[in-house]
Amino acid sequence: MRYYFTKLGPGNSLASVLLDECRLGAATLVGFFRDLRMPELRDHPYDQRPRFSAQAVDLFRWAEGDLEGFAVTSAERNVWILEPAGPMYEMEREEFEAVVGPTPHPDDVPKLVPVRVVYRRAVTHVPAVLQQITANRRLSSSTFKLIPEDFGLEMAIDYVLFMAGLLTRFPRCLPDTRNLGHLFLCLGDNELLALVVRLFEEQGLYVPPPTGGFVKNIDLFVRNYHAQAYDIGGIHVPGRSLFRYGAISLELKKSGTVAYTEPPSEVDYRIQLNAEPGPRVMNRDWLVETLRYSPQTRTWLEALVRWVPFGARLLRELDS
Repeated sequence: MRYYFTKLGPGNSLASVLLDECRLGAATLVGFFRDLRMPELRDHPYDQRPRFSAQAVDLFRWAEGDLEGFAVTSAERNVWILEPAGPMYEMEREEFEAVVGPTPHPDDVPKLVPVRVVYRRAVTHVPAVLQQITANRRLSSSTFKLIPEDFGLEMAIDYVLFMAGLLTRFPRCLPDTRNLGHLFLCLGDNELLALVVRLFEEQGLYVPPPTGGFVKNIDLFVRNYHAQAYDIGGIHVPGRSLFRYGAISLELKKSGTVAYTEPPSEVDYRIQLNAEPGPRVMNRDWLVETLRYSPQTRTWLEALVRWVPFGARLLRELDS
């Protein structure tokens, strides 16, 4: 099963208008591809790169049934999962703006696709990795784009389709994808950050609130108010000296296209799930080993990933 991310207008501002209010008479997707007209789009050879956005071709083919899969979007407080319900058509900008709302550019000819809403859910009741889909930089600037290989995000969509009765099993939950490395991929970025915070706190260290990106490359500070130093799986946190607490800085990445062998100069340690381990670089194995002697954090994490079919079992195996 393939999934596509779709965005309805700048910042997904037209999602509720088109999918809930149905101002065009039925739930509808919209794509803005400037002055592109239907004959050029319809007649363009699929094996050639178009002068216009290739996403227009993909949206057209999805509407025609040539591309299988569901479209996913999130706006305000909801997540929608959609399937095509008719062929693409175009509408003149003036008419669209009178009925729906403004277009991004004065030469836009809106491309519209009728859809069926197969699932609609409040973001409070879907996994965080799916809640945050519009913050995904690979997708957020797209109008209609195949979601690239992303185990956690695809598992989350599988989950909501399973809950909706549209899937009878989790197609990505195969025996070779049931390990703690895959479980960590099912966490949202903020959940992974919270996991690392709890691991340090359970060892007796203090972690101030995340920096929120205000300090270059630094996601977390870890402080040690005790006299003795701590070594947590290779991460050394010095002890208090006189009136100065010991402290380190951390960069946290879920994954990256480059497996850096050392962290940037601004930080003491990097934690990256798919990194090559080094003296100051930790990967998913560091999380696994630290969880082994962090029972309180394991209990917290087990509740967090209750939606993942293999999550609880894997975490309980760390007790053995």
